[in-house]
Amino acid sequence: MEYKTYLYKMDYTNRTYAFANTSDTGSVDFTQVMETSSETVRKSVDGSQFIMKWYTVNEPTFIADESVSLTWSGSHADCLIELSSEFWSPTGSI
Repeated sequence: MEYKTYLYKMDYTNRTYAFANTSDTGSVDFTQVMETSSETVRKSVDGSQFIMKWYTVNEPTFIADESVSLTWSGSHADCLIELSSEFWSPTGSI
């Protein structure tokens, strides 16, 4: 029996990544983002901010109506750069 290995490249260009204050997690509708709950989001080293992402064409209503204020938003590539800071990673690397 022959097995084939397939490599798939994930395309993250259609997603928006954002940081918000952890105190706002109660206003997040997790059905509109790719995270499942406030308990499972990645948080900054000091716990004051968290990361969420969504498909760019489907901006969450809580972002559009400013129920949750973002501290930063951008692309996947930009998010990786932000995550390499000591604010997000104690060693300064992801």
